Amino acid sequence: MLRKATVAFACAAVLITAPQLKADSPDAPEFFRIVSTSPGGLWHTFGTRLTDRLERAFPDTSFSHRPGGSDQNHRMVSSGQAQLGFSFTPISVQAHTGSGDFDEAWEDARLIGTFYAAFLHPVVRAGIDVDHISDLQGRVVSPGQREWGTTAVVTQILEMFDITEESLAEQGGRMEYLGFGDVQSMMQDRRLDAFMYYASVPSPLLTRLSETPGIQLPAYTQEDVDMILENLEPQGGFSQAQFPADPYPGSEGDFPSPVMWSIFVVSKDVPDDVVYEITRILYEDESLRDFMGGGTSLNIDYAADGLEDSGIPFHPGAQKYLEEHGAL
Repeated sequence: MLRKATVAFACAAVLITAPQLKADSPDAPEFFRIVSTSPGGLWHTFGTRLTDRLERAFPDTSFSHRPGGSDQNHRMVSSGQAQLGFSFTPISVQAHTGSGDFDEAWEDARLIGTFYAAFLHPVVRAGIDVDHISDLQGRVVSPGQREWGTTAVVTQILEMFDITEESLAEQGGRMEYLGFGDVQSMMQDRRLDAFMYYASVPSPLLTRLSETPGIQLPAYTQEDVDMILENLEPQGGFSQAQFPADPYPGSEGDFPSPVMWSIFVVSKDVPDDVVYEITRILYEDESLRDFMGGGTSLNIDYAADGLEDSGIPFHPGAQKYLEEHGAL
């Protein structure tokens, strides 16, 4: 949702005049686990920074941070094995309703708000003759790790272009199910031709890979995006946005792209005042916002985009903060 200029100005004024963030809450839990993704990915890097920030805000709470994946993270938060996790809107919608790859409903996770708009990067190693996703046939391609919810999304999209494990193998290629660390090392060793990657722009991983070995981003056509959004499940979990121009050295960008929102989910059992403070830190802490580079990332104006009709409730602590700042 786009905010009116007056609301944006008021929010900016609140951020400028906000007091130093401190969260001495008597209700803060003794232990607090954050789940993100494998080392090397944006979620993991941000999760490490967020853990450090929360440790300073809640000195009496013991924080830990561990790898995960969006579907696993939602389950862990809903079951109480973790208190806060990173997810994607379509994955959490399916988890909450027990649809898609989820055989039961995980209904005890609550929303804090959006993290960033995630663009589906089709990443190809420089020097590989690939102009379109369909040209990946017969290549060595990674859709992500098997347990990641985003891997299921990428697999759906690749199948729309007739790319499967079987089709790759038939033409001398293969599907590799890799985490970010292995993707980086195999790309740099020139043992991986391409991977599909949902991330904000710019992505730290792709910035590194643009230096060695170099990357290219085959453009989607409008017809590609229309087909993807028409067929991708769950319906309503995805939208279109324009991929930023010149996102990485050697990559032009500026083409239509399917996107979904990265979001924060929190256990319903975390006290309201604790979640209120965490929400405030997420959307006001300048070091976190600077790390994400602005735009839609950690932006209070977009904090509820695509979430109000998701069917997943906001946590009361987050809802209070978002309503105070005109995001809900």
